[in-house]
Amino acid sequence: MAPRSRPTDAVAVEPRHEPGAWPVWGHDRQIASLRQALAANRLSHAYVISGPEGVGKRAVATALAQALLCREPGRDDPTVPCGRCSSCLRVRRGTHPDVEVHSLATQAALSDRGGKNTGITIETVRSLRASTALKPMEGTRRLIVLDDAETMPEPAQEALLKTLEEPPAAVTLLLLASDAELLLPTIRSRCQLVELGPVPIATIAAGLVTSGVDSGVAHAVAAMSRGRVGWALRAAGDPTTAEARRQSIASAVGWVAASGYDRAVAAYRLGERFGKDRAGVFDEVETVVGVWRDALLHRAGLAERVDFSDQSATIGQVADALTAEEIVAALHATQRCLADLEANVRPKLAIETMVLAWPNTSR
Repeated sequence: MAPRSRPTDAVAVEPRHEPGAWPVWGHDRQIASLRQALAANRLSHAYVISGPEGVGKRAVATALAQALLCREPGRDDPTVPCGRCSSCLRVRRGTHPDVEVHSLATQAALSDRGGKNTGITIETVRSLRASTALKPMEGTRRLIVLDDAETMPEPAQEALLKTLEEPPAAVTLLLLASDAELLLPTIRSRCQLVELGPVPIATIAAGLVTSGVDSGVAHAVAAMSRGRVGWALRAAGDPTTAEARRQSIASAVGWVAASGYDRAVAAYRLGERFGKDRAGVFDEVETVVGVWRDALLHRAGLAERVDFSDQSATIGQVADALTAEEIVAALHATQRCLADLEANVRPKLAIETMVLAWPNTSR
């Protein structure tokens, strides 16, 4: 799978990995399950690999393809790709004939029509379905990857169902989605679900250091990453990405520390944005979860373990003004807001309810 484009002024950080392991940071349990399926020759006909943007969905899909198609003779473990042979390198570059990728990016590149390209179209799904009839050229199995799967409208998802109901013998479909719940239940029920959560910050920091990033930069970037390896790799090579995240954290801290009126105004504006920028709103609320978590660590005398160390002084002031119980209540309210947004509760109501539950920090 070819990597997505990055800003032209960014310096690419090349991720490095331990020998004898998949080229993925974290997700040990999910990888172990996939390796067991490979070892038993029981790879499913379809998987949904879900998780937030940047958490490692494409890395897992690429590693699975490499493990399946690696041609290195005499591998100690046939479920671990060598990463060096022609097959592994072509999978990584996106040029292997037995790995086919469909996404919003490839759809836009192939389209001769204008438009917003905000969803995987039924035409793309039909093209994917047609290609499932092709036989593997080099390996024993073909992998067809559908990235951005959650953007399929219902007709496109229904068009995919026939392939999932009558899967070709030598094809595995990998659907990559930011949120599996955005796929139809009939899609999910016909796939194995691989859920990827945030990667531990220590794992990301160690991986960045191993990849040649300065230790101080690595730990600072990892702390801001929210467990998203893809973002960390971009930020480690692009100072503007890291700076934008610092500003986002500072904004979240300012929201928490603000007066009740200013909190309500910010909540209203964020609710207004939800329809146009769903992912951005989730990011902001998730960042606030991190702020309240850091406040709780301050309150517990564990300031050295905070993630947002650049904002430690202000977060410490918030923590000093509140009891541990009040901070825990605020944290729970913010997490409940995320759950409400995922459950399609009205955004304004969910966000305004959240801030009304936050304790006053200016007493």
